[in-house]
Amino acid sequence: MTPVGRFFSWIILTPLVLGLVLFAASNRADVVLRLWPFDYELTAPVALVGVGGLFAGFLWGAVTVWISGGAARGRARREAYRAEAAEREVERCKTEVEVLEEKLRAAEARATAAASGASLPAPAEGPAAGAQRHIL
Repeated sequence: MTPVGRFFSWIILTPLVLGLVLFAASNRADVVLRLWPFDYELTAPVALVGVGGLFAGFLWGAVTVWISGGAARGRARREAYRAEAAEREVERCKTEVEVLEEKLRAAEARATAAASGASLPAPAEGPAAGAQRHIL
């Protein structure tokens, strides 16, 4: 987290935590919780009920956001795989280019050597060679 983000998180979280502590300190009375179709009662402090409700709402929102982001996470995974495949293809192409450049350098070296006459073939011998000399 950047320093600016950390600063703003402190600005937001400090009053929230302070308000939560003041709420818990001010509401220590007990409350009876009942779930209508069932014959079950729970006695808890008002602060616990309030903070528990906030926590349950936070969890509900977090799960909802996580589920709704599933498609985006799936796309991100697919794109990451495609990027890795493209990087592998680039590396393969670079290797192929290096091999082809080496072959090109070797062919250019042979062509330069042939042009300089260093590797000219010897003149042909025999009756056909003599006939060509007389024609010229």
